[in-house]
Amino acid sequence: MSVWSSKAFWPLAPACYHEPRVHDHSLYFYLRKLNVYLLLPIAVMGIVFNASALAFLYRPPRITSGVSVYLKALLIMDHAQLFTTVATVFMPQVCDLHHSGNHTLYGFCMFERRFLKHAMPRIEATVNTIHVWTIAALSAHRYWKVSRPVAARMKDTTSKAHCVLLLMFVAALLFRLPTFLFELQTSWRPILLITKRIDTTEILSPYRFVYHSILDPLLDNILPFIWMSLFSLMTLSEIFRSRHLEYQKLGNLFSKETGIKELLAQCFIALSHLNRQRQKLRATVSIVSVIVLYLLLHTLRLYLIARKWQLLIKRQCPTRSDYFHSYVAYLFSMTSASVNAFVFIGFTNRVRNCVQVIIRRTSQKLLTYTDAPLPARSTQESYQLQKE
Repeated sequence: MSVWSSKAFWPLAPACYHEPRVHDHSLYFYLRKLNVYLLLPIAVMGIVFNASALAFLYRPPRITSGVSVYLKALLIMDHAQLFTTVATVFMPQVCDLHHSGNHTLYGFCMFERRFLKHAMPRIEATVNTIHVWTIAALSAHRYWKVSRPVAARMKDTTSKAHCVLLLMFVAALLFRLPTFLFELQTSWRPILLITKRIDTTEILSPYRFVYHSILDPLLDNILPFIWMSLFSLMTLSEIFRSRHLEYQKLGNLFSKETGIKELLAQCFIALSHLNRQRQKLRATVSIVSVIVLYLLLHTLRLYLIARKWQLLIKRQCPTRSDYFHSYVAYLFSMTSASVNAFVFIGFTNRVRNCVQVIIRRTSQKLLTYTDAPLPARSTQESYQLQKE
């Protein structure tokens, strides 16, 4: 055993291993009900919304700038987060009911117990890290587009966006690699299976303190939170400043004494400027709205980090209320991944057009149902009355 994971190196470390599935059965079954009635519907709706948004983004006309790459990456990571969360939560819950050889999913559940039980939470954490930094990259890209429009129009390409996302993906994998190398181990006896290391998962070892109490909250919650807040505020201030300068420029343009032809040309230039500004504003507001929703729905995680440090300082274990707070933060995270699908509304009006078509057709069908034809007897009587 290395000094990095030795208990002797951390003499006051509390063995604070508490799992509802083992130590609190009533809480465990209550959380199972909440998973079925709350978490599963949110995940299903999020998958449907994100799939619809992704289908609209891949349909022509396609956006050729780098922002389309970030939007597609965000929607794909929303899918990945929803799928991995559902798999992490529901696979053990389903496999608890299939533990005998005569059960339907016994073979799959044996595979889940041997290889996926301890690996899936680490995979979910990796996906969450990539997801949050994708939103952070989108916020920085939006600020660059608004603050440097000329340079962004020339340098904003899909290849550069792919390079940025690839570097971020590799950095997130390297950051989460210790959770697989130091927290999991392979056992060959009696059969091949993946288990967790007790000294790095259930005991507050130096590795667990540094990684899960300092680096993980800092790089997965605090730093992205500050990053997105700053870039969102700078983007909003920049867009309002650019709109003021644009209107001032248009006012100076129309104040000059010109002829009719020059005035018409200036009108066309002004319309193009206004349309471009309107499109930029709509895109910026939609992206900033997604970022603000993410920040609002993940504020509870900052409280959980402060609560975790409070427990560490007092050398106490989590209580039942802490598990409920963590579960509520879990639901908020799923909701955030579900509402991100509407970010592309700032770039296209297809959703609004589709909704208008659906409302129009539904109203037409309702009108046809309400204006049903009269019975045959009434029709004949009215015809005789008209004939007389």
